[in-house]
Amino acid sequence: MIEIPLGLRHSLETGECVLFLGAGIGWHLLDPNGAPAPVASSLAQELAKQFSLDSQNTTDLAKVAAVVELRKGRAELENFLRKRLGNLEPDANLQWLLSLRWRAIFTTNFDYGIQRAYELIANPVQRPVTITATAEMVSYDARFEVPIYHLHGALFGSTKPQIVITETDYAKFSEHRRMLFELLKKDFATSTILYIGYSNQDPNWNRKSGKHGIYCRTQL
Repeated sequence: MIEIPLGLRHSLETGECVLFLGAGIGWHLLDPNGAPAPVASSLAQELAKQFSLDSQNTTDLAKVAAVVELRKGRAELENFLRKRLGNLEPDANLQWLLSLRWRAIFTTNFDYGIQRAYELIANPVQRPVTITATAEMVSYDARFEVPIYHLHGALFGSTKPQIVITETDYAKFSEHRRMLFELLKKDFATSTILYIGYSNQDPNWNRKSGKHGIYCRTQL
């Protein structure tokens, strides 16, 4: 059992902690067969197989998704992803994590796993509010609600998914991401930030975590 640092424990107890959840929490999101959510390389291979691409051995999700979009269209790409990621169920560990009070949740995932966890918690202390862009900003009551900022868009719970999956998407929606990070710096600058499900090899988070991030491994 890992001992929780005193500063983080205090932040969790007061509900002042900001949670960042990455793709690594997929180990705690199970499909109907009990298997964890696919990692990026596996999802790339599934896409290649589904759409009979020549590059079936490619594990680069951004590149494979770009080929699917070019050949089959954006709607077909997103429909496959919705079907593949639409029935993921959070396990008891993830439900416990989200039963805690958070000041805000940021995620690069575009599935429904976080929101689904709140649906399964018997007596959640907060109600989730899904936000995918600053244009979707809505007022919320911090006493009862927690904003979930989907930095890479969301396939569920939003009228404009705008998911970031292809290389073009990363360039196209870079301004949207920057604005959400500006909101993080403006509204949550004094909060402790807990990262779960991100690799310490991820260059994005090495740049953005700064001095205030407390880093945790994937397993809860």
